[in-house]
Amino acid sequence: MTASLTGLSVASRIALAGGPPNVKPVAFLCIIAGVIGGPVTGFVVGALSMFISDLYFGGGPWTITGAASMGAIAFLAGLLWKRRVNIARAELVVAGFLLTAAYDVTTSLASAWMFGYKWWISILQLYVPFFPPFGVPYSFGLAHELTTAVLMGTVGPTLITRSRVLIGQKGREMRHTTPEPGTSAT
Repeated sequence: MTASLTGLSVASRIALAGGPPNVKPVAFLCIIAGVIGGPVTGFVVGALSMFISDLYFGGGPWTITGAASMGAIAFLAGLLWKRRVNIARAELVVAGFLLTAAYDVTTSLASAWMFGYKWWISILQLYVPFFPPFGVPYSFGLAHELTTAVLMGTVGPTLITRSRVLIGQKGREMRHTTPEPGTSAT
């Protein structure tokens, strides 16, 4: 599961690189990894997704903060929801939005510190369209957060439920097919 979610996250980030900035399912997949697999799995998927995909894009000091921040939000999702059986759709939407906002703000502030510009400029660049020097026609941060929130509300509940069932069924199948110590497999 860890490898599959990491691979899907990396592939989606690379495949959608030419599309609108920050309209990618990476945060969604990492948060889902935390929900399904727990905090450690979430952290590993989040950190590896950003680290591996940055190898393609060209890594730098931002790779460390991006990987650590994505891992942290997926870890938090695992703490919040790993043991929960029923998670309300609205809760997934709101928390997905807030966790992604935490990622965006953290990485923007880290970039401001690394590259020596004011912290408030980094926040404005996230949320104010046409703000120099990038001048994009929409809000990078809001696009990222809304993409994650929409995916959490639409695809999230089904993906969580079905993945948990698959993991549970596989565990039961393994218990039924593994012979007891001292017995024959036939």
